[in-house]
Amino acid sequence: MELAIDYVTLVRMLRNKTLWIGIIISLALLTLVFYGTDLRTLAEVFRTANYWFLVPALALYFVGVLMRAIRWHFLLRSIKPISINHLFQVTVIGYMVNDLLPFRIGELARAYILGETEQISKASTLVTIVLERVFDGVTMLFFIGIASFFLPLPDWIRTLLLVGTVLFAVVILILVMAAGFRQRFDGLIHAMMGRLPEKWGGRGLKLVDSFFHGLSVLRNPLDAFLAFVFSLLAWICEAGMYAVLAIGFGITASFAVFVLATAVANLVTIVPSTPGYIGVFDAPIRYILELFGVNVNVAASYVLLLHAALIIPVVILGLVFTWRLGLSLGQLQKSSRGEVSLENA
Repeated sequence: MELAIDYVTLVRMLRNKTLWIGIIISLALLTLVFYGTDLRTLAEVFRTANYWFLVPALALYFVGVLMRAIRWHFLLRSIKPISINHLFQVTVIGYMVNDLLPFRIGELARAYILGETEQISKASTLVTIVLERVFDGVTMLFFIGIASFFLPLPDWIRTLLLVGTVLFAVVILILVMAAGFRQRFDGLIHAMMGRLPEKWGGRGLKLVDSFFHGLSVLRNPLDAFLAFVFSLLAWICEAGMYAVLAIGFGITASFAVFVLATAVANLVTIVPSTPGYIGVFDAPIRYILELFGVNVNVAASYVLLLHAALIIPVVILGLVFTWRLGLSLGQLQKSSRGEVSLENA
């Protein structure tokens, strides 16, 4: 199984300022994870933890991944019905790429693989992945809203809920309007593209068509509703994973705490970071657990194991699926960044 990335690609990545900004942010937040902890106490917490809870926790996690694959099925169904089994494999590969490579190109890798294996527009597929992120954001805000009924939330989290709700409402409104008004603006779009040189006009029109084709689900209320339902189920499974794994560390916080931790941590991962969201995922969860009475050493130990459980199994499975498709990590890195473009829309 080939994992190597060529030298030129590696040099380009290392010269990218965004990568180094992400590394600095990750290291700073990882420092916060360990701040105030005692290494010997951390070791003792790890020694006494009950690791049998990893089994049901990982089962819940992969059920959640399956729920995401089903959600993607409904987002894509207006473009082309694709088997859930194949979408599950591609989703896992995307997670694997995000955990191993910078710039979160796992989303591009998913669009590339699906475009190649299913002969559909990579650009349209990428639009459905953007819609996934919108559904994820709405779900996280919904989780914070639910948690607010059971927990006393800090002012900054309430502000995050308010600002996030407004932003996502605007985004959803724009996308729904764009999906609904496609035909009305068809003549205008063709007229605008017709003023461009033939080469660029044709490419631009193809890209616009792919964009609106990717939004097809928003013209199908049932599929859009089912996509949201499976988004909720996916994240409930992940919050359940957090809660089950916590039992092995003797953490007895209410499920609402883990719902809140899930929401805040995954919203914060928008911030630039290293592959695998090192630090930006861990620090918010430690903060939430401490906020509701969990010992600092227990919280830090727990979040480190949780993050490892979220990365290692999916990376191993993703590499297996990549090998089965006859691909390599380096090939995915180059192809996903080079082929999801105007020429391949």
